[in-house]
Amino acid sequence: MGKGRTPDGTAAVLAALRDHADELDSRADEVHRDEFDSVHQMRVSTRRLRSVLGSYQSLFPDGATDGVRAELRWLGTVLGNARDAEVMAEQFRDLLDSQPPELVRGPVRHRLVATNELAYRDAHIEAVAALDGTRYEALLASLDALLAAPPYRTDAVRFGLHRARRKLRKAARKAGLTARDTGEPTPERLHTVRKRAKALRYAAEAAASTRPSPVRAGKAAKKLQTVLGDYHDSVVARARLLAAADLARGAGEDTFTYGVLTAIEADQVRRAVPRSRKLVRKIRSASRKL
Repeated sequence: MGKGRTPDGTAAVLAALRDHADELDSRADEVHRDEFDSVHQMRVSTRRLRSVLGSYQSLFPDGATDGVRAELRWLGTVLGNARDAEVMAEQFRDLLDSQPPELVRGPVRHRLVATNELAYRDAHIEAVAALDGTRYEALLASLDALLAAPPYRTDAVRFGLHRARRKLRKAARKAGLTARDTGEPTPERLHTVRKRAKALRYAAEAAASTRPSPVRAGKAAKKLQTVLGDYHDSVVARARLLAAADLARGAGEDTFTYGVLTAIEADQVRRAVPRSRKLVRKIRSASRKL
């Protein structure tokens, strides 16, 4: 057995958690400098840590992860305010750049891109202030203390993987993504499926060095997470396009372009559901031997 390996993967998961904690702190300097994609990467680190701690909480005494996970949720929300504005600015910029010039009418670029860029700058200032504060320092200290303790039980990894798989299957069933379903799932239920896919992915990746099956399950879950992430972005973009069109109409501006972009996002939404059903079947097959 290789160094740092145990039959159930306990050492591998703990090592992964320590790596995620180190990465989280290292991203803070990049966010301070506002480097490209830094907010996104730090938010991913935050969510990954919180998710893996949740999946493998039985590695620790009852309730030991609750406080750290609550503070990681806070940090993820702070970073998310900036990231969400950044995503919308990028998405609308790419959409507008891909349209023929004659289809882009009125001050639509200002309403869709410039306003989200401004929102990002404001949210970035708030994120930097949070990273300079005592609450973030306390979070890092609590995380270090939690991960310094020895594992509470050694059968937690297999249990955590099975639990993550069951939660995803339950969410997919409720959303109507099983083979027998043909209806249109609600955005709320698909968002839950996305969160469960992300949890399975992160749990599987943390245990990936122990045996092949978590690798396969993690890759399949990542694909579903990506599809439903794009779906979520399109749902949000469509709502914001309609709201911006209302403001533009009230100001007497041409709203033609908003209709063009809304139709594009609606098509993205429609295509996500059949793709998700196929991926749910792949995950079921890939996770049978977890």
